[in-house]
Amino acid sequence: MKKVIIGFFSVYVLTACQGTVVKTDDAGVEAGLSTQYSEGKVSGKTAADINTQLGAGYISNGRYDRALIKLTKAIKQDSSHALAHNYLGVLYSRLERPGKATTEFKQSLKLAPNDSTVLNNYAIFLCEQKQFDKAQTFFKKVTNNPLYINRAGAYQSAAWCALENHNLQVSEKLYKKAVEMNPYLPRSLLGLAKINYKKGNYKYAWRYFERFDENSTPDADSLC
Repeated sequence: MKKVIIGFFSVYVLTACQGTVVKTDDAGVEAGLSTQYSEGKVSGKTAADINTQLGAGYISNGRYDRALIKLTKAIKQDSSHALAHNYLGVLYSRLERPGKATTEFKQSLKLAPNDSTVLNNYAIFLCEQKQFDKAQTFFKKVTNNPLYINRAGAYQSAAWCALENHNLQVSEKLYKKAVEMNPYLPRSLLGLAKINYKKGNYKYAWRYFERFDENSTPDADSLC
């Protein structure tokens, strides 16, 4: 059983870390936005919303140059747009510019101190910077919000952060909470498989891995 699990983990990690990029076709949206904005049919706030969404999409697809253009434009259209500053923080983090990322995250927190998306992205950044305790403080604020649409994802991120801090017990507890809310979260299922494998619980590791395999396609984001 142990050898079988090792083999499957190896195959999935090797294939997943190559990754694939999903293309975002926003040409039509951008063209329509430009026309309506020039004609005065779209307010600065709405235009900033759209450019923020496009910027976030570009970050997900690894097109950081386009993301920077869109998010910078969004902030010019509305300097008080908390999510634009927040995603710009995410972008600078991806570009390994933690100083600029910190500045943008703090601005987004100043503008929207109770926004769960803002708090969650900042918590992830803090964990990446090895500020584990501070990160968990922000994750807790997110998971304590019963109205946040992606609470399961927040628990999952908090679990990942705990695992980065080599805290298997806390990580397992948080991953289980995420799976209770959403039984099909691939990262949580794989996380539980890895934790049980590390603990020598190969039977449970295999069960979680099978559930992961049934409910996901391996990719860089879920496995690396």
